[in-house]
Amino acid sequence: MKKEIKTTNSVKKLYLLVSILPVNKRDVFMDLTEKFNVNYHISFLGNGSASSEMLALLGLKESRRAVSMGFIREDKVKDCLDAIEDKINQLGIHAIAFALSLDRIMGLKNYLFLADLGGKAWKKN
Repeated sequence: MKKEIKTTNSVKKLYLLVSILPVNKRDVFMDLTEKFNVNYHISFLGNGSASSEMLALLGLKESRRAVSMGFIREDKVKDCLDAIEDKINQLGIHAIAFALSLDRIMGLKNYLFLADLGGKAWKKN
């Protein structure tokens, strides 16, 4: 007989939070998202392929952007995205942020680890 792992209703879905923003603002937004228990970040440089005319039309100075990703629990997504939107408006920059649901993509142990709920993602043999 297969042993089932039961979860309670208090376990929240996990989302991937993605932010695309000016390179010089990356640390500001990573610090902001940490306040919402985003406990893992990865950030890398992106370079768009838009022409200088298109950049000017969109009000952008350059095509280089920082792309940051982190994991966030469902109960924190709305407040975090609202805070990011407020910061974008406050700084007057062009940026975007969104969250993608990761439910049913990963196993429970990885979920518990990434959601900072005390799970172990792997064991040493």
